[in-house]
Amino acid sequence: MWTIIQTELAKLKRKKMMLGICILTTLLAVFAIERACSISRSSSYMDSFGDLYTLAFKNLGMVYLPIVLGMFATSLFFDEHKNDTLKELLIIPVSKAQLYFSKVITVFLLSLGLCLYTYALTVLGGFIAGGFPDLNTQTIWQSFILFAEGGILVPLAMLPIVFLAVLGQKSYLLPIGATLLYLLPVIILPAPLMGIHPLASALCVYSFSSPMAADMVYSLSQVTEGISSIPGYGVCLISMVVVGVISSVLSVVALKEQNL
Repeated sequence: MWTIIQTELAKLKRKKMMLGICILTTLLAVFAIERACSISRSSSYMDSFGDLYTLAFKNLGMVYLPIVLGMFATSLFFDEHKNDTLKELLIIPVSKAQLYFSKVITVFLLSLGLCLYTYALTVLGGFIAGGFPDLNTQTIWQSFILFAEGGILVPLAMLPIVFLAVLGQKSYLLPIGATLLYLLPVIILPAPLMGIHPLASALCVYSFSSPMAADMVYSLSQVTEGISSIPGYGVCLISMVVVGVISSVLSVVALKEQNL
């Protein structure tokens, strides 16, 4: 399995998409840092390091990362058919379950890498912008937890889209179109979907990582803290895992039934 994963990671160096992903990820982090440099610390919008790292996380994790992972996962399966390399892989022999999980792990590693890269830029940006009274070990650790959670939970939430990538691996249209439709309700009204929709459930989980993350979630979900409530941590996490397991099982079954 590790050999297959190494092969998938080696392929990333040849993907032109990766350069664009890295550039856009950097620009999103730079935008958050620029906001921190240009907004006075007397403003409630940027008077703490929590404002900076939650802004950087929102830029990365709420729309950009799900779309990137949806497109990336689609390309992983599409390229095997486009380049006619799937038959060669299965001769090794490699089971279709191993093939699926190697690609899913690659998606998780990309997600975690992008999140930790943005985290590092954000912490550096906090020192560059200066003036944050709460820029200390505790808030740096809290920001690390939030970005690490995003790096793991977003690809977990995108496993239903990976299933569609398996089904429609001869075309980009189905999974990429589904990615946009999958994301839209979470952007519009996430609160009622928490505990049901995986991406909305991920948003719920973030709220437990730190007080600033909780403020971010309540703001995004338009829920008034103390008056309304969101589902518990366990409910949302279990919901995400269940949907992810079902999606993975269906993906492996779909792969096994496909004729090469």
